[in-house]
Amino acid sequence: MTVDPKLNPDSVAVELLEFQRKLQRCTSLRELVFVAANESFHVLRFDQAVVWQYDVRSAISIAAVSGLAEVSSESPYALWFDRAIRHFIGAKNAAPLSVVTLDSLPKSISEDGAEWVHENLLHCSLISPQGKRLGGLFFSRTEPFSEADQAVAQWMALSVAFAYWGWEQAHKPVRRWVEHQSTRLLAGAAVVVIAMLTFVTIRLNAIAPAEITPRKPFHITAPVEGVVESIKVQPNETVKADQLLAVLDDTSTRNRLAVSEKALEITKADYQRAVNKAFGDEASRSEINVLEGRIKEKAAEVVYLSELLKLLRITAPQGGIAIFNDTEEWRGRPVQPGERIMTLADPSLVFISIHVSPDDAVQLEVGGEVTVILNIDPLSPLKATITQTSYEATLMPDNSLAYNVKAELVPGSALPRIGLKGSAKVYAEEVSLGYYLFRKPILFLRKTLGL
Repeated sequence: MTVDPKLNPDSVAVELLEFQRKLQRCTSLRELVFVAANESFHVLRFDQAVVWQYDVRSAISIAAVSGLAEVSSESPYALWFDRAIRHFIGAKNAAPLSVVTLDSLPKSISEDGAEWVHENLLHCSLISPQGKRLGGLFFSRTEPFSEADQAVAQWMALSVAFAYWGWEQAHKPVRRWVEHQSTRLLAGAAVVVIAMLTFVTIRLNAIAPAEITPRKPFHITAPVEGVVESIKVQPNETVKADQLLAVLDDTSTRNRLAVSEKALEITKADYQRAVNKAFGDEASRSEINVLEGRIKEKAAEVVYLSELLKLLRITAPQGGIAIFNDTEEWRGRPVQPGERIMTLADPSLVFISIHVSPDDAVQLEVGGEVTVILNIDPLSPLKATITQTSYEATLMPDNSLAYNVKAELVPGSALPRIGLKGSAKVYAEEVSLGYYLFRKPILFLRKTLGL
């Protein structure tokens, strides 16, 4: 091998020895790769140096870059470097040292690499005494690498590889002990998990939407067909018995009553005239019976319209809280007989309505324990017991199916306001932890695969 006349062999030897001494004084692998990437400049001139190694997944990882503290493994440069190194070491008989130009690399590497490295590239594999590749040194610069440069790079690679291998050997006992302890811990953890899944029991439960509803509500409905003129109370207002709640439009009924009363007066006048003529007029005597019937008919109509007029003013049959959405929703709205306008409820008589989905259903029994968490106060759960469950799932307003469950608060609980919503956890029998964790997956498999 001919020596580059530009290089002074004595100075190169001195720099190599100094480089080796710096490697020997390293106190950690991190310091070792830093020295290899930065201190090698005194031995081999370059524009950029990279030390790479294999990580725990045996993937190519940048250990150090000259002039940089750290390079992200997800950066564009790191991704390009991974592809470039795979090209250098990908061949079956890949040489320990490769000297190429950027243009000679595959187009997919050279085009992207022009942004990151210079034209001339040199790669040296770090080989352990047993012949195992530990990583590599990668250099790039503008000037070509001479044979002397390549010899120096190989010498540096041997020094770095031996130091790197020595550090790995020194830490192998510790690593084996850690791996052994980790294996024992994993085995112990597996035994504990299996024991928990088998012997530890937990109460089966289901979480479902819940709402505070009145226990004995009184529904205020429209007594006759008509149009709502106004609602006289506000939502959630406390009303008293006989208090006016709503008024239906009475224009048509009042006009009909006035016409009927006028017709009754006319019929009575005709009847009195016929009575006065009856003494000397045979025709008037026969008309009296007809007029008497008409008087009764008109009087009945007046009574009916008078009662109907009273019904258009809807009053509260009992005291309670008026439950409905909004007064303006009802203004001018036509209603049919029996259509609900609002509900009166005693605020001290409430229960919890729970809607349990069939997919989440557990054994729902009267007396079962329930925990209710209201949306407005999630830190103060309420305790309740099941008092009623539906036999089968029913269709809900949102077109979903659910079992209707009713529960009463345990004595001494604070009374929540009617209409509040939240979530209820319904408890059932105790089961093993394994069944509790895998109940849903088993149900999914049975429904999907028919197992």
